[in-house]
Amino acid sequence: MPTNSTSMPPKLATDICLTDRQMSLSVNSTEGVLIGAIIPILVLFGISGNILNLTVLLAPNLRTRSNQLLACLAVADIVSLIVILPHSMAHYEIFETALWFRRFYGKYKYQIIAMTNWSIATATWLVFVICLERLIIIKYPLSVRKQAKLFTPLNVVSIIVLTTFLLTSYNHVSHECAEKLFCNGTQYHVACVSIDADRWFRNEPNPNSQFMRSLVRYAPQVNAIFVVLIPVVLVIIFNVMLILTLRQRQKLFAPSKSIRGDSQYGQQAKTEHKVTITVTAIVTCFTITQFAICTILVVLGKALNFVLFCLSSASFRQRLLMQTKQGILRKSTRTVSMVTSSTVVVDSLADSRKRSRTQMEMAERRTSASSLMVGGNRADKTHRANSSQSMVGERMPLKEFRRGTSFV
Repeated sequence: MPTNSTSMPPKLATDICLTDRQMSLSVNSTEGVLIGAIIPILVLFGISGNILNLTVLLAPNLRTRSNQLLACLAVADIVSLIVILPHSMAHYEIFETALWFRRFYGKYKYQIIAMTNWSIATATWLVFVICLERLIIIKYPLSVRKQAKLFTPLNVVSIIVLTTFLLTSYNHVSHECAEKLFCNGTQYHVACVSIDADRWFRNEPNPNSQFMRSLVRYAPQVNAIFVVLIPVVLVIIFNVMLILTLRQRQKLFAPSKSIRGDSQYGQQAKTEHKVTITVTAIVTCFTITQFAICTILVVLGKALNFVLFCLSSASFRQRLLMQTKQGILRKSTRTVSMVTSSTVVVDSLADSRKRSRTQMEMAERRTSASSLMVGGNRADKTHRANSSQSMVGERMPLKEFRRGTSFV
């Protein structure tokens, strides 16, 4: 059963050369400017912003249920932005003419599209779950504890990831591609045909089964219903309900009401109110950009989450600044400690060298002193021995005189 996961082997290279228009990977110049010039900037900004969002949302003291879901949304957006980059790179001449990039992009183009659709579908349903979770907390705060054990973020995210993968997996088998080398092997070109096409390569009959052709034909419609239409409509409905609920809850925080800001319930209500405002801003931006046909608006919506966090949440701004200062202080402290440790090591080496020199000098002094003492003792002994021998030599004639004969 042929699929697009493994392209057909390339034909032998011919001496026919294709034109620049035939080798172009972009549809027109406008698409080249938008996707090739603007999207990379948005992608880099979006990835950096979502990474900063994760550093705040995944802080040890901020790992609430809502923050965990928002962190999963940030991860899905990062994946979406990363897999969009190859489509943007294809609009640059340096990659468009590179043989290695054309091979990679031609062989895995529809796998990249499948990954893009999967991550976008996951982000869409995560936005719906986040909006629903906020609405339940605001309107029915007592029911949250009952559902917390069953609908944990891990269970919800796992179900969403698995379901959206099944809904978007048809992209992996939707096309069959044939590759060929032109211009004596210097030009690489790929042509792809849909699995449900009536005619195949070289005008041959389609060799795929009827089941595969039906799957590829109807799967995009199912995907449009369950990945785009239903979640977006539900997000719009729940977002409107959130906005109306927020307007009603504004009265609770008026100074004349009985719920004061210094009470524990009042502080918790204010916190939930602020989080709901942030979620509402994110959901509204998502809804506007999700209906956009242009890819650049979809990317813009995923890149604006960091801006929305900063504009709608004062606690997020304070936490981000505090973590930034701590990171800078930690880095400077580490640098100072490294310099100090190196200085201590140098000083310790110098001290050890001085100590070794002092010990060597003392050892030499002791050795010389001991040698002098040994020499003095030897000289004294020799002097005593000589003196004793001289005394014996002087006495010997007297003994001999006593032992000899008498004289007159």
